[in-house]
Formats: sequence, structure tokens, C-alpha cells
Amino acid sequence: MNLVIEILTGTLFHIRVAKDTATTVADLKREISNQEKLPENRLILMLDTGGGVGDSIMLTGDEIPLADYGVKDGSHFYLFFKLPNNTNSNGENPDGDGDNNVSVVNPETPVSQCDSVTSTSK
Repeated sequence: MNLVIEILTGTLFHIRVAKDTATTVADLKREISNQEKLPENRLILMLDTGGGVGDSIMLTGDEIPLADYGVKDGSHFYLFFKLPNNTNSNGENPDGDGDNNVSVVNPETPVSQCDSVTSTSK
């Protein structure tokens, strides 16, 4: 199936994934990573449910089949990025608050393919 992906700049691109019910969120992220040369472990996807402004679902489980979210041919996704894990040499968060917040950045910001985030929840 053909899926539409939109990044923060409004740029659209298309991704093709298998139409079977076993295709997962992880499979979609892998395809995006391969096609667009983006770090797979930093991708955040939201599915536009078409119900109006702000009606979208964050795809939180990588092993959940896309079909479980109601994804179909032509579905529209918004793509965001997790910030790289910023820690100092002592392993502490440099802002000192200890939170593990998820933030988003412009996907056109240069990043390393090796960047990773160890925790995305509070």
C-alpha cells in the first residue's frame, strides 16, 4: 500500500509497504529510514485520522500492526524526530531536571545516523 508521509516543513513523500495485516509500525519506520536516510530509532509517527484539525493518533507500539491503527492505502502520516540523548560525561542531563522528555526537531536538521534515545517516557 502507498502511504503519504509529511514532515514539519510540509514536504510530502510516499512510502510503499506490504498490504498484508502483519506489517507493523517498525516495518514502516524501517522503510522510511531506508528510503529517506533517517535514523530509524528517532522517528515518531502520527496517523492523520481525517476527522478534522488535531485528529491524529500517535503510533506508540513498534510491534503493533498498521491495520490495528486503521491504516489503509493512501493514509497520511506526520513524521517527527526524537532529540538525541544529550548527557554530559557524568551521564547527567545537562539541563539538570532529570526528565526524559520527548521533543521534536525539524527533520531537515543534520543528525548522525548513530544518535539514539534511551528513554522516551517520564
